[in-house]
Amino acid sequence: MLKNRVDKVAKSIVAIMLVLFSGVTSYAMDITLRADVTVNSTQITLGDVAILSPPQARLSKKRLARAPAPGKKMVIERAQVARQLELNGIDAALLRWHGAAQVVVRRGARWFTAADVQHYIESYLRREQRRFPGISFKFIPQGRVKSFNLPSGSLQVEVIPALAGLLGSRRFTLICRVDGRVVRNLSVSGKLQAVADVVTARHNLRRGQIVSDADVAVTRLDISKLRDPLFSVDDVVGKRVARALRRGQVVQAKNLDIPPLIKKGNLVKIVASRGALLLTATGIARQDGRMGDVIKVTNASSHKTVLGKITGPDRVEVEF
Repeated sequence: MLKNRVDKVAKSIVAIMLVLFSGVTSYAMDITLRADVTVNSTQITLGDVAILSPPQARLSKKRLARAPAPGKKMVIERAQVARQLELNGIDAALLRWHGAAQVVVRRGARWFTAADVQHYIESYLRREQRRFPGISFKFIPQGRVKSFNLPSGSLQVEVIPALAGLLGSRRFTLICRVDGRVVRNLSVSGKLQAVADVVTARHNLRRGQIVSDADVAVTRLDISKLRDPLFSVDDVVGKRVARALRRGQVVQAKNLDIPPLIKKGNLVKIVASRGALLLTATGIARQDGRMGDVIKVTNASSHKTVLGKITGPDRVEVEF
């Protein structure tokens, strides 16, 4: 009798050892398939699509298939799950199936819409506005911006204007990074409005005219197509019109120049100094010149022409 008990125990131990070391499950397993799941990884595992009972941590991590592209979906059939179980030593005859006959697997994604494009460009323009005090920017995309999917993760978007100076840019490039990796580049064309208070002509201004307060006004306009508009009346008054201006036209730097401090033919004081010695003479300017310019002057007494630097109204300094 004792011998029979020993034999039974031995057989039980052998059976347990066979189960442990053969890798083949000899007991029933319940498999419950989910109908619809979302994954964020590039791979689909058994645990993503099925609930195993009793739990099998090792089996749950086994790869079933490559995940679809972000925002896309695919179908995993029950037979595909059964094959994976069999490859891992599970007896198909012992499986009890529950749940769906197939699983719809969707890849998690972040939708990037036209509203997102506008948001990131506007945020960029608000930051850049510090470089252009007084200017209000607005970007109007041209045509329809199509939505697209990005992988799940930490999203960073870099915005780059077509022109480094921003003004006049008609296109923006958006570089989308997820978890630090570039996943999409997008180019968006449109119109960049830049509205600001700028100096305009009150009436037609002819070439050579010296601008006065009465000649100009400040008007709020879109300056996106202008290269160098002037924003203050103080930058205009007292300067000479280099290119004729029409009434209402924006005054730009190219339209003006600084009038000469000394004109050709003016009488000037010629000053020559060395140490404590100071000599002066009356001369005649042979050229127009501004402050700091070097011009030709003729000494009225000696009729000798020399070069001198303009240091003030009707004053030219020469070296000797």
